[in-house]
Amino acid sequence: MERIHYILAIIVFFIICASSAADEALTRNERIVALTILGEARGEGENGMYAVACVIEKRMQESTVNHTAAEVCLQSYQFSVWNAGKGKVKKESQLYGLWKSKSKDYARQLARVVCDKDKNLQHSVIGYANHYHRYDASPSWTKKVKPVAKVKSHYFFKLPWA
Repeated sequence: MERIHYILAIIVFFIICASSAADEALTRNERIVALTILGEARGEGENGMYAVACVIEKRMQESTVNHTAAEVCLQSYQFSVWNAGKGKVKKESQLYGLWKSKSKDYARQLARVVCDKDKNLQHSVIGYANHYHRYDASPSWTKKVKPVAKVKSHYFFKLPWA
């Protein structure tokens, strides 16, 4: 059943994106989201990348101060691809190598949807999660909650206090 949800979500996603070309220029917001998706899940296939995009979008929706997608992605200690240590965030230029990924076009399409307030991803595929971590990590906050979904090598959580 879970596989059917992903297939339907991806079909709907491609329908939404059918009008946008992969080589169109991205806004800064879209670039940051695409780099986050690539950095966090480029090896996880379309399902894994879609799941990360859902978390970014969910956090935007839950934000009480209307954070942009880029602001969500660049918050300290939230997405490991941006962690530069000691609470600092990497510069975008430090991640340009991610654009060489075979998955870059899909990440760009996902980023456009995440940044478009008139479109939404299907969050049910990750149990409406707002956080995740790799299976081989064990952040302290995971002791208090159980995962609501698992996609490839990531566990997804709906944190009530986030």
